[in-house]
Amino acid sequence: MTKQDKLKEMLKKRNPLLETKREAVTPVDMYTKPQVHKTTSGEVDKDTKPQTVKPTKPRVVKYTTHLKPEVVKELKRYALENDLKDYEVMQEAVEMYLKVKTTLHKPVITGNNRKIKEDNKND
Repeated sequence: MTKQDKLKEMLKKRNPLLETKREAVTPVDMYTKPQVHKTTSGEVDKDTKPQTVKPTKPRVVKYTTHLKPEVVKELKRYALENDLKDYEVMQEAVEMYLKVKTTLHKPVITGNNRKIKEDNKND
């Protein structure tokens, strides 16, 4: 027996599938989705729920500013005691401030000479 024959014999003992022909494996295409054949029987029986419209939150814009540390501490304390978020307290405070300022200093046009006066101010 030649060396090649001995080697083939040893390989046969080591790997019994060597002599049998295996099917060629086709490579998988990784870039396309596989076609899955599903029956629609399960899909037909599903109950469809009507779509519910979720209430949308009012749109807010992030805005930062600088405050004294004691003001921030008091703001957070007030928010905690009243079960509010600190930004909710600031939103309400700023809205109230602007409402008061715009109603107190609203310009009024009077007369033919178009003199502008401010409400609640004595001349």
